[in-house]
Amino acid sequence: MEKVLCLHGALGSKLQFNALIEGLKSDYDVYAINLAGHGGELIPASGLTFEVFAKNILDFLQANNIDKINLFGFSMGGYAALYFAHLHPERVQKIMTLNVKFNWDPITTAKETGMLDPDKMFEKVPAFANNLMVIHGMHLWKTLLKSTSDMMKQLSETMVLSEEQLVAIQHPILLGIGDRDQTSSVAETLAVYQKLKNAQLWVLPNTAHPFERIDSNALENMTKKFFK
Repeated sequence: MEKVLCLHGALGSKLQFNALIEGLKSDYDVYAINLAGHGGELIPASGLTFEVFAKNILDFLQANNIDKINLFGFSMGGYAALYFAHLHPERVQKIMTLNVKFNWDPITTAKETGMLDPDKMFEKVPAFANNLMVIHGMHLWKTLLKSTSDMMKQLSETMVLSEEQLVAIQHPILLGIGDRDQTSSVAETLAVYQKLKNAQLWVLPNTAHPFERIDSNALENMTKKFFK
């Protein structure tokens, strides 16, 4: 069977894909991994970077003797999928992304990083903070917030994938975006779609950014259709 690897977003974990994996397992060999710093995985001395995430993917493929795989990435995981395809095009078949933020300008970066203060998080969204502690570990979750904030700031200063590198990706790509995503946007995703040579665009109606807000049936059906 065709193989699919699922890549989670920032502050997420492979657990968010349990329902999707269950829905796809009759048609595909489906895997999910925790990227560095997430789900109890350690943060390397270099911090969280897309080079590190690409190595996580490559290490998984090598450990499981997989030569080539389809990639599904949500948010940060979608960008990691594209970056991996840029580095290792021979290891990728198709790429599906969902709610990826491509433009990290100073204003939106400040907005995103401003939400990663653990004290403010405990004050405003205590249930979310407690959930991060459970998923990532009592002693690691605050470090993950700091490292994620640093990564976002780095994205606003240094382009990980240049326009030339992005356009050079030849794989079939499906870019999914929620029409009510306030982290990314339809316009931002459309601009990238128009530059890619072998891409499709999927706009999800009445859909915000968080993974748990996404229609699971629609996601399962589109995933099956694209990777078939």
